[in-house]
Amino acid sequence: MRYVQTVLGEVAPTDLGFVLPHEHVFHDIYEITMSSHMILSDPIVARQELSIFKDKGGTTIVDQTVHGLNPNPELLREVAADIGIHVIAGTGFYWERFHPPWLADMTDADIVRLLVSDLTKGFAGTDIKAGVIGEIGTHHRAISPAEERVIRACAQAQKEVGVPISTHALFTRIGMDQAQAFERAGADLDKLVIGHVDTTPDVDYHEELLQLGVWIAYDSIGQLDKQSDERRADAIVELIARGYRDRVLLSTDIGKRGALRAYGGHGYDHTITNFLPLLEERGVSQEDIFHLTQTNPQRLYTFPP
Repeated sequence: MRYVQTVLGEVAPTDLGFVLPHEHVFHDIYEITMSSHMILSDPIVARQELSIFKDKGGTTIVDQTVHGLNPNPELLREVAADIGIHVIAGTGFYWERFHPPWLADMTDADIVRLLVSDLTKGFAGTDIKAGVIGEIGTHHRAISPAEERVIRACAQAQKEVGVPISTHALFTRIGMDQAQAFERAGADLDKLVIGHVDTTPDVDYHEELLQLGVWIAYDSIGQLDKQSDERRADAIVELIARGYRDRVLLSTDIGKRGALRAYGGHGYDHTITNFLPLLEERGVSQEDIFHLTQTNPQRLYTFPP
């Protein structure tokens, strides 16, 4: 049987519907960033925001809030059940600045065991299982030894469980370094997503990644300090024309209060409400949009591969 692991249990891939493959619902990294914008902890606001997403046609959120970012899988499950949406939870470690202090004391084997346990038994103290490894972070200039150690552990955990891995690759061509590091570690590149590539507006770079056999995510949609949505839409059109429709994902990576509607932002529904019309204006077909937002993520998150 092929299935997708959500915080509420196993579901059929086609039940996922419209998917946002890279988001955050609950996290708290105030102590590291000293910014109140980096606290997402209010379940009332989360219910309101995700209800709007559902009302606009959204069905599934992939919450890539990993160890060190203070995830809350129990509250995630509660909100998913209350609203009636699917939520896939992530496990792993963000870039080194955000590594929890206890990570340095773990052996490589310890890290692998933790990840596999999160994926197959449930997060500590719960029976809530992760369904993806990610987001796995590195610095945007170079991969540190601590980050490469995490990459090796993630590759090994992927071998044991068969889940996809999703990364954080901001602003530069660091995604190439990440893909090569994962390949050296023995990861399945067909289940590797290089994230945030739309923060590096170079379609040729994106194609180089795709030629390695990985996926890419335009998952900063709506973050206009990184690139305009119009340029993102133009790039998607170009990637489709080059034949890469089936390896691209779309999401907004909401991780700040200011991105939520309650605080004046565009909310989780931004891709549906504002970005898909830009694709339609550029002649992208409904079939292509369906593949980008439903077929692709459903295929990616399915167990076994």
